[in-house]
Amino acid sequence: MLETVKQLAEQIFDEIVEIRRTIHRHPELGFCEYKTSDLICSYLEKWGIPYKKGVAKTGVVGLIEVDPKAKTLLLRADMDALPVQEETDCDFKSQIDGCMHACGHDVHVAILLGVAAILMQMRDRLSCNVKLVFQPAEEGEGGAKPMIAEGVMENPHVDAAVGAHVINSVPAGKVLVKYGEVMASPDDFNMTIRGKGGHGAYPHECVDPISIGVQILNAWNALSARYTTPLEKHLISVNMFQAGTCFNVIPDDAYISGTVRTFDETVRQYLAKRMGEIAEQIAAVFGAECEFNFNYLYPPLLNDQAMTDAVRKSAEAILGKENVLEGVAPSMGGEDFAYFSKEVPATYIYYGSGNEKIGAVMPWHNAAFTIDEQCIKTGMIVMCQAALDFGEK
Repeated sequence: MLETVKQLAEQIFDEIVEIRRTIHRHPELGFCEYKTSDLICSYLEKWGIPYKKGVAKTGVVGLIEVDPKAKTLLLRADMDALPVQEETDCDFKSQIDGCMHACGHDVHVAILLGVAAILMQMRDRLSCNVKLVFQPAEEGEGGAKPMIAEGVMENPHVDAAVGAHVINSVPAGKVLVKYGEVMASPDDFNMTIRGKGGHGAYPHECVDPISIGVQILNAWNALSARYTTPLEKHLISVNMFQAGTCFNVIPDDAYISGTVRTFDETVRQYLAKRMGEIAEQIAAVFGAECEFNFNYLYPPLLNDQAMTDAVRKSAEAILGKENVLEGVAPSMGGEDFAYFSKEVPATYIYYGSGNEKIGAVMPWHNAAFTIDEQCIKTGMIVMCQAALDFGEK
């Protein structure tokens, strides 16, 4: 079966690359992936794969069903682009001003379509049902949760899930697996401090929201450094501090926002509670009012041990052990595949897409982000082999 998978991937490689380039030319933001959705449906129809369109607005769910009683494996690809002006010089550069596939989701869609095409040709050797989930809006509001709410995990019931992402820090032709903690909860917060403005020469007559904000930030640093265990990975990152319009005027208000990243739910809840209490109490001490809001977003992404082992073995079988790397440090980034991993045993892997010779070195979300398209072939064969092996276990 290994050689068959490789041969089929080689046969359709050029077509799948062109699909990727078409999507790259026409990027769409979260929950607006209408053209991408239509393109996906056209290929599923071409290959005779039944699908449901309009799941969570623009999502598509295809199903390769071999037996209603068999186990079902969910494979997921995110579809959305970013509000970034592309700065590459490739022939298939984005044609949409201010919008770009700067995170490789065009590649993910193409790979999953390739997997669909190969598995349909190998359907007689497939022992599990495969649910093909093309998900909207990973970058913003998150499309995984509403897709789950609309029943994507049922009919047939999903038993396990696999997600993946391209990454330029790993050479093309290799994949990276990770056990346990993969990505953090990407929660955010915002705060408005309402003081009393006035002349910068007479601060004693004012309630300065800027100096109060600085006191709060210092207290949050102490909270992180001294009032949480150093054994738990977390961070509080203030990324916006807006106040004032003139060099000699103390403003009435200051606005602060940022993100909190955690892997543990207890730490997550504790930081949210204490940050709000600290902000409100410090503001009150200096005579100001404070409105603090903490927004819980995606849960942390945690890989299941058994599923990670299974996909790793499949990857090693078809790529060779030397091309399957194991990640050590988790990322403080966030990923809404975490919602799938909370429902069923799941694993999230990385397709190596880096190649210094062609300039595929930039990180995600960079305006010059590009990839070595050989990663498409790697992704197709690894995902296909994982699906073929899953049904036999």
